Amino acid sequence: MKIEITQRNYVAKDKLKELIEKKLSRFEKYLEEGSSAKVVLSKAGKSERYKMEITVKGKGVFVRSEVESDNMYANLDTCLAKLERQVVRISGKAKSAVKADPTSMLFFDEVPEESKAQVVKRKEFELDELSEEEAVEQLELLDNDFYIYKDRKTKNVCVIYKRVDGDYGSIVTK
Repeated sequence: MKIEITQRNYVAKDKLKELIEKKLSRFEKYLEEGSSAKVVLSKAGKSERYKMEITVKGKGVFVRSEVESDNMYANLDTCLAKLERQVVRISGKAKSAVKADPTSMLFFDEVPEESKAQVVKRKEFELDELSEEEAVEQLELLDNDFYIYKDRKTKNVCVIYKRVDGDYGSIVTK
């Protein structure tokens, strides 16, 4: 597995990098050859909070985990447990993509209960043709977490959303 570690406002010690590589390499037993993992380590502003984001990609598999706490080593264990839980969940749905055996867990003690989520609410609405700035205004007026609109220039369906840091993100479809 190819592992890429990126650091933002945070300098990881070699011991942490080695531990990340060692623990992430255990996921190779779940994934086919040619899989990759991207790890982003960052410090949240001037506070003593550290954030770890791990994204694992493989053939037919895309799992991601993001954790923030005051200890980067604890973040690693929590992220890996979340990722493993996702891989086990995927293995029940796509047997060819993932080779997970729920009886041999590495990062958590119990096999997660499989509860099937269902769609309980549907909404239909007309997409407004707006600019990105107008979509942000609509998002603020509605006091929602996201807003779907059609971009006036490109005619693409877009989503503007509030980020945890208070800024906005944009998803553009093609």
